[in-house]
Amino acid sequence: MVIINKNRAFRGLFFISALTMLLTFSAMVVAHDDPSADVPSFKAIKVDAELVVDGALDEEFWADAPVTTGFIDERTKRKAEEQTLARIAYTDKYIYIAVECLDSDIEKVYATERREDRDFDADDWVEVHIDPMHSHRMKYAFFSNPLGTKADAKEGPSGDFNRGWTAEWDLEARILEDRWVFEMRIPFSILNYQRSEDQTWGINFTRMLRRTDTLSFWSFNPTDTYKPRYFGHLTGLDLEETEFDRNWETSPYISGRYDFNGDTDTTLNVGLDLSFRLTPSITTSWALNPDFGQVEADEDTIALRDTERFLPEKRLFFREGSELMRMPHRLYYSRRFTDINAGGKVSGQWDGLNFSVLNIHGELVHDDEFNGNTTVGRLMQNVGEKSSIGYYVTDSEFEEGHSRVVSSEGYLFITDAWQYHYQLSFAEENLELDDGNAGKDSMDFLGYSSIRYEEYPWEFSLGANAISKEFNPVLGYIPRRDIFGPTFRAEFSQETDEAWYKDLWISYNTQYYQNSDNQNALHDHSMYARTVLQNDVGFVIGHSEDYHRPYRNRRTRLGGSLFSSDYWKRIELDYSFGEFEKTDYHEIGLEKNFKPFDRLPIRYEFTIRFEDEPWGESRTVWLNQLIFDYYFTDKMWLKNSIQNRSTGTRNISVIYGWEFFENTFIYFVFNNVEDGEAEGNSVFSKFVKTF
Repeated sequence: MVIINKNRAFRGLFFISALTMLLTFSAMVVAHDDPSADVPSFKAIKVDAELVVDGALDEEFWADAPVTTGFIDERTKRKAEEQTLARIAYTDKYIYIAVECLDSDIEKVYATERREDRDFDADDWVEVHIDPMHSHRMKYAFFSNPLGTKADAKEGPSGDFNRGWTAEWDLEARILEDRWVFEMRIPFSILNYQRSEDQTWGINFTRMLRRTDTLSFWSFNPTDTYKPRYFGHLTGLDLEETEFDRNWETSPYISGRYDFNGDTDTTLNVGLDLSFRLTPSITTSWALNPDFGQVEADEDTIALRDTERFLPEKRLFFREGSELMRMPHRLYYSRRFTDINAGGKVSGQWDGLNFSVLNIHGELVHDDEFNGNTTVGRLMQNVGEKSSIGYYVTDSEFEEGHSRVVSSEGYLFITDAWQYHYQLSFAEENLELDDGNAGKDSMDFLGYSSIRYEEYPWEFSLGANAISKEFNPVLGYIPRRDIFGPTFRAEFSQETDEAWYKDLWISYNTQYYQNSDNQNALHDHSMYARTVLQNDVGFVIGHSEDYHRPYRNRRTRLGGSLFSSDYWKRIELDYSFGEFEKTDYHEIGLEKNFKPFDRLPIRYEFTIRFEDEPWGESRTVWLNQLIFDYYFTDKMWLKNSIQNRSTGTRNISVIYGWEFFENTFIYFVFNNVEDGEAEGNSVFSKFVKTF
């Protein structure tokens, strides 16, 4: 039996630190930044002419711009049968992008999504990836479908893809006889970039052709096709004379909420959001009394779990810039912030550094309520061509005490295939609790180390975690604590058109943790396999055996799907059975997406579980969810969410939004919540104008 104690854990942390310094030095030695690397490259041309963004490509400079093509099919690893052409030009204010998607059967083009900033789950689309700092770690993503519906996102050094980032840019598309075409006009003012001559940017293009389920890339690497470290080069950029636009945005709002639950209550709020650029690569934003009442409700779940549920962030103030805050273990979980009086942040890139500083005054909830001021500092340092080291610090000064955290983590490339990841964190907290629990006064630690191998189609990782019993900082999301031990993961993932399957994914995971009393606290094994056959029928099979002291849990999952590659035709059905905390169960899940017509996407989910308790009692637990959006026009929409549970819990949310004038929005929200005992109703309205 393996024995792990705290002294050994501390020695392990010191070993992690020493190994980190050694591998950091190694990464700096082997790394390089070669502008003539073996990746595709093409040149942008500088022009003086204005681009009329209409998807016509009839400006004279497009005829002079170099054309790049040669997209590679992800599944066959050969040139795609339906090719894509791209051109880029720029002025001192904008970068212009033109793309032509050739299609020999254009009548079957998939194009239905008309709402901005949504996933094009069932459409043809093109993503333009841009790495203006050529850091190989961060990117901007700009999407178009054949209707000219746009979406944007941003990715950080940790690989977290942040769809919360959004900006103002222009796009139009046209569907022609043998292709669909689009033009983008992107202001330099929305990008972090350098004003200097003779620049090379990282760039890539990705195209999805739904009719043949073909994903193709301009700069292709089968190991990790979307990552900036595998981008091609965009050359010929002389940006020293670009116009520096501070890109001021001021958004005052007024909102009102009316609650009617027998008694009535009316609340009025006013607030302000402000953002602008300090330099071409540094931005700042501020919020005074922000109101997030128009944000849609969280989706419900009846999942069997013994840890806190993680909820994705939906509030724009926190979503923008969140790609920089992701760490192997989450020390920053923005959902802890609830009622905010004021907040500000500065973020950007400078001389090989990515940084963000955030300050918020207001209420924070984590096991208890705390009120005061929190400062968060985040810095990511580039090491060599691909590696990076992150630093994180927080200082929360509350009426109830304080919480302080310092941390460092690294993503270090030893070779292109071998990586070393680590995280080393310390928390010091002195808090008075009001929920009946004793106060907290302790210094706690977290250590994580992992060696990884990634080269298509294989991925392996061997790691270790050491987290002390009280390591639970108020801003963090650390669902398991008092764990010391190793983890292992193996994955095989392949796409092909030459085997009996189109896609095959197999994984095995195990982890073995002891607690500070040298007892086996957790011992998990899980195997999972998923495949899509050439006839587009999908299958899923999985099994897990988990020991979570004092329970032994198990779960077997069987699932299938028809029309797996067609989002709106696909139907998924799952059946699971097992035991959770001595309760036997059988569970059935159904998921279906519909689109009766272009402006009405619908998602339906139903889960039902039959439970047999160890004392002989049986019960049925179920959850119904229906979510749909209706777009009256591109500027007016209605979103509805209906969630019902077997316990009598009900949540109905209706959100109406209308941009009735340029950059002027009005929202109306109705919420009905019932928990089986009490019912609550509220109406919310908000008016926002952005200058």
